[in-house]
Amino acid sequence: MNKNLIAMACLLMANCGCASERLYVKVIDDDGRPVTNAVVTVGAPPKTVFWGSNSQRNKGKSYNSQTDANGEAVVSFNCTAATFRWSVKADGCYPSNVFEERFKEFDEVVVPPAFTKVILHGHEKHGNVILYRKKNPQPMYAHSRENVVKSPIANGRYGFDLQVFDWVSPHGNGKIADFYYVRERPDETNATKRTIYDKSGFFQFRRGEPGFPNVGDVVGRIEFDENCGAYIEKQTGCESFPSTHCADVRREYVSSIPITIMFCDEFRVWVCESPVINGNEYMVIRSRVKCDEQGNIISANYSKILGPAGFAGLINFEESVFNPRPNDTNLEFDPERNLYQGKKGRGMIP
Repeated sequence: MNKNLIAMACLLMANCGCASERLYVKVIDDDGRPVTNAVVTVGAPPKTVFWGSNSQRNKGKSYNSQTDANGEAVVSFNCTAATFRWSVKADGCYPSNVFEERFKEFDEVVVPPAFTKVILHGHEKHGNVILYRKKNPQPMYAHSRENVVKSPIANGRYGFDLQVFDWVSPHGNGKIADFYYVRERPDETNATKRTIYDKSGFFQFRRGEPGFPNVGDVVGRIEFDENCGAYIEKQTGCESFPSTHCADVRREYVSSIPITIMFCDEFRVWVCESPVINGNEYMVIRSRVKCDEQGNIISANYSKILGPAGFAGLINFEESVFNPRPNDTNLEFDPERNLYQGKKGRGMIP
């Protein structure tokens, strides 16, 4: 091995405790303003170091830095592996995701006789983070997917109450329909059922059999009362605050959203309903609308549902939030003040 390379490796080993890596972070809020005094934390992972026949497990260590008036921070740290994780928190904001970084350029040098591996990196990483402000979190009725409610298996039109989180009577304990699930599945007389899926709404047809459906066929929809409706938006990308602070009253609220067959292969099709909201989306709902004699809306309630969400056998929402205060567009839910008091399915996402 090249003597200079060995000498450089030994020098790095001697200084392995030094903070030789740097993470540069720019932090802004959801209005584009710099966030000052945000804490950027880098977690360097533990590393096993071999010394001949012995080995030693170095503990992981955290390194912190605060952002300045421009929302910028530099964290200096010593990373003994090719990867590390980092995150950002600030007073009055929802925390960021945890990001994992990998140094793209690194080499491994084996130093005899101890056979110690020293990793040489590109020493800098840069990141940009949006923190979402806590503006006005309020008590609301919130439910998560742990609150299991079965979907009807017969074709028909079924109202669902987001406040009670159940089907409207006589199919459940709900009182007012915030939307309707319309089921128009194909004739399942010739379907071959697999027992494991009997109760979850999956049915298999073989090609050529009567009533064979196709991917893309409409098998139902969700629909809304007159002047009610919904719009779908992309999630923010932040797990701690994935949706919106307030419903947008200026948006177009559609009155119907189709549900289609979503899976097929060469020989068979599973009559599996497509989700009404994908995993990277959320839906805002306007319901319980009252109008004056001229048809102007004078009262409405607003809700949101996080995806993925669908009706294939179960009401399968990641989380739903219902604001019980008419004409209040605020959808920033306070998890510490959930109006739903059930033991299971309590929502936790603002």
